[in-house]
Amino acid sequence: MRRQVRKHASRGAGVGFACLALLMTTASYLSGQEKSAAQAGNASDSSQPVQRDYSFEVASVRPAAPPTGQEYKAGPQGYSPGRFRETNRSLESWVFQAFKLKQGFEIENPRWMESTYFTINATLPEGATKADVPIMLRHMLEDRFGLKYHHETKQMAGYELVVAKSGPKFAKSAGPAPDPSKVKGPGFEMKNGVMQFSKDAGNASGCGPLPGCYFHGHYRTMKALVTDLARALQMPVMDATGLEGGYDYNLIYTPENGAFRGDEPLAQPLLRDALREQLGLELRSAKDVPVNVVIIDSANKKPTDN
Repeated sequence: MRRQVRKHASRGAGVGFACLALLMTTASYLSGQEKSAAQAGNASDSSQPVQRDYSFEVASVRPAAPPTGQEYKAGPQGYSPGRFRETNRSLESWVFQAFKLKQGFEIENPRWMESTYFTINATLPEGATKADVPIMLRHMLEDRFGLKYHHETKQMAGYELVVAKSGPKFAKSAGPAPDPSKVKGPGFEMKNGVMQFSKDAGNASGCGPLPGCYFHGHYRTMKALVTDLARALQMPVMDATGLEGGYDYNLIYTPENGAFRGDEPLAQPLLRDALREQLGLELRSAKDVPVNVVIIDSANKKPTDN
């Protein structure tokens, strides 16, 4: 039965960056970041779409084996109009998606949830879209797995992003914020070994095709930038720059946990050095970064019958 539609506020943990095609994101994704008391990287935006309170019309939940990387052969994965299907996913990953979590430090859950896998094949109610999937997953976890949880703000060791003594080295975006539905994907080309983005490219992050990784910001807020930094560093990061509004920038760097330790020089500076040299920003250690954590109080290892 469908629930009455109403306004509803809102670990695929980012454990580093994968290939370029998988990690490029557009402005529509960035504007949809949920507001969070964490200040540890969750972006907020007044253009955030209203999330409606739907439940799956029908949901088949079956035990599955650990993923092998060949799940796509079982059929299309994720959302398609009117359908949602994911195979061989851990219960923990379902919780991540249901609560729209980005990093592992945003959740505390029983360890068994990391190694208990299921396949979900569900039908969406009329009018529901991809944006409504997280709340439908949350209802499914509550109804079928008896999921109990609460939110708690915790102080964690991490970083704060501040402006360096040199001042910021990037420009504030001109004009009004772009319409996410009209922003093109992150187009780029290589010129003399340097990645060049087109003027209408959307926001993007990834690694390749050149040595190193990158962030490309277009009308990107500092709160959104710390989202990327928290994912790259796998630690909480909060915005302490005092810079408001959207900015345009390019940052090319070597991941701190993937630096080559031999005699050969790095192709790109380490992330913290790149921030200072290219953007005029610094990461400073902080012991009291507030993070909004989802605490899983209890859940059943087996779902109720289909």
